[in-house]
Amino acid sequence: MSHDENLKVEPWPDPPFPDFDAEGFMHPPWVKFPNLPRRSSGWRMGIGESYRDDFDTWWSRQPRSVRLSVRAKYPESQDWSGFWQSLSGA
Repeated sequence: MSHDENLKVEPWPDPPFPDFDAEGFMHPPWVKFPNLPRRSSGWRMGIGESYRDDFDTWWSRQPRSVRLSVRAKYPESQDWSGFWQSLSGA
């Protein structure tokens, strides 16, 4: 399997995708791990769970203006519909 094929199949990108974008926004889960479905057990254990916990903590510390900017920059995919609304203070 080539490196490009591995990126399309494996849930954990290699090389790892950065946690933050150039603006200092933390990537939402579907951007960080695009091949890991929302309902996957990967979000409840291991790397996915750790990242989701870190994202939730980061999000909770952001002012409303940053939250609105992140939501505009990273619209939910169909699989992640309702994610932004599920976060308190979103």
